[in-house]
Amino acid sequence: MHCFFHCRGKRQARVFILIISLALSGFHFEALGQQSGFLPEEPKSEVSPVDKRSLDVFATKVAPSSLSYRRAIEKMVINSEIKGGVRVIPSVVPEIGIKIETTCAPGLQVSPVLVNGLLSFLRSRGYAAGDVFLADQSRRNLRAGGFLAPSAAGFYRGHRLYSSDEKGFFDDRWFHDSPMPPTTHDRARFFLRFGDRKRRNEEERKSYLPARLFLGDAHWINLSVAMDNLNLGIDAAASNMSLGAIDNYRRFLEKPTIAPAAAAEILAIPEIWEKRLFSIVDLSEFQFAGGGRFDAEFIGRDPKLLFGENPFAVDFFALRRLAEARVRGGFSPRKPKEVLLFRYARELGLGDVGKSRYFEIP
Repeated sequence: MHCFFHCRGKRQARVFILIISLALSGFHFEALGQQSGFLPEEPKSEVSPVDKRSLDVFATKVAPSSLSYRRAIEKMVINSEIKGGVRVIPSVVPEIGIKIETTCAPGLQVSPVLVNGLLSFLRSRGYAAGDVFLADQSRRNLRAGGFLAPSAAGFYRGHRLYSSDEKGFFDDRWFHDSPMPPTTHDRARFFLRFGDRKRRNEEERKSYLPARLFLGDAHWINLSVAMDNLNLGIDAAASNMSLGAIDNYRRFLEKPTIAPAAAAEILAIPEIWEKRLFSIVDLSEFQFAGGGRFDAEFIGRDPKLLFGENPFAVDFFALRRLAEARVRGGFSPRKPKEVLLFRYARELGLGDVGKSRYFEIP
């Protein structure tokens, strides 16, 4: 399967994922035989790019207050910087975009308490309100999640708030071109918007990327929750900054092979991947079964933050926590070696989560 990432007037990156074609032709992980180790054996061909940033994941307990979250974030950022992570100061990173997750708000979502703690930490590092903005897909969900009041006019605590509903979030030059057909909902939207059939067919192939989060001086921070997902394995950090940030994510979500492939491919775009600072998954509430939509019956709680530069590594340790809860609830665990998301990330040079390390910070 060939997928193209387009930046009109700029460079184009073409990504090949051999494993997708194998999966689509009926190849299964069981056919890999008795290979040992966390994931199947590395392919002999080299991958490019090869990510050299840390796979370390830090974890620390939090209490339900903005001050507790701020202190936890500060501890984890300092530990990351000591180990060679990007220094989070205005002279190094002039502008920060925070991608949050409110798809299932007000049920399972990134808490305003976490966001407030992060904003407080960034202020302590010298960032002004105009240097930091927030973003998510839907204004309706942002309102349901407590981030957008009717009178706020697109701001949260003085910080600009973007959503995919507005033009400034995307850029016509930046899109992921996929042969996947659009959903009925998206096709109806294209039909109403574009009278010309040729233009409509072109637009149906495009998934516009969250250019506001990575163009210019902007670097992104990724805040998410963790939800079980049959097709992705886990819907958390990696999916939040990929499928959770494009304009027509529904076309991929219900495809067991294409959903994780698209998530990895989007993050593999150099302009996106190189602009990451860190990802945080808040395990204060997570959903260990019935993924795809909020179901309070399957909510687990662990007052802990997972933090890392690599979103796939963060998801790996979040998946461990979900797997424990699934077993206790009588469900089969999600096994990392069966999660295509991690395999595709490795194939694209985005890190081998089997080599990630976990550090508890008191």
